Amino acid sequence: MKLSELLGDPSWLFDLGFPVAYVNDTKSFAKPERLEWELDDSFRIPPLSSLADEKRFAEFSIGWNDDGLFLHGSIRKSQQDGPRRGDPTILLSLYIDTRWSPGVHRGTTYCHRFDLMCNPTDSSEIVRGHGELGAMQRARANPDEVHPKDISVGLLSRSFGYELKVFLPSFTLTGFDPREFQEIGLFYVLQSQTLGSQCMARSRNSPFFEDPSVWCRGKIIQPLAP
Repeated sequence: MKLSELLGDPSWLFDLGFPVAYVNDTKSFAKPERLEWELDDSFRIPPLSSLADEKRFAEFSIGWNDDGLFLHGSIRKSQQDGPRRGDPTILLSLYIDTRWSPGVHRGTTYCHRFDLMCNPTDSSEIVRGHGELGAMQRARANPDEVHPKDISVGLLSRSFGYELKVFLPSFTLTGFDPREFQEIGLFYVLQSQTLGSQCMARSRNSPFFEDPSVWCRGKIIQPLAP
């Protein structure tokens, strides 16, 4: 009998976390809202959902600097998944606790849920999507309001599928102070009309939508001294 059959979801045995590397200031990151930057494999989020035998069709990388958080995803396209403009087939719900507090089971003012929507495209240029700050269920407090225009999200077509880029400026993240608070909570759920859904970790039955304690821990890696 498999471990997953005995426990339901073996990932509950682990405190799941990973490093969040620092993004150096380079020319491509000079205006991060343009989404012209790329994150290489050194920023890759490990495939934590494999512990729960969950289907995987996307890989994500994450980085930070004083400007904010950068998320870069590669989404494999199925044979049936074609460009359908105006049809919101890709939705990413991104959960962030800017001051990781694993013992807290309800959202605080530092807990965010960003809903990011993109339409599949056949363009090799960035096609802008829509992002907004949503409400967390059962939250004890809410973060500061965020205007959708301050959230940068875009999609590109690639031979393997799609490339998704998200930039969240530091002022959209209540309490974001990575030099002082060097652990953050992170979780995502990616949904596609043709591919289904993929969670960062654990299973889709976990109460990630209301309980920040089930999110993963991101360890902020500080930049090297000059």
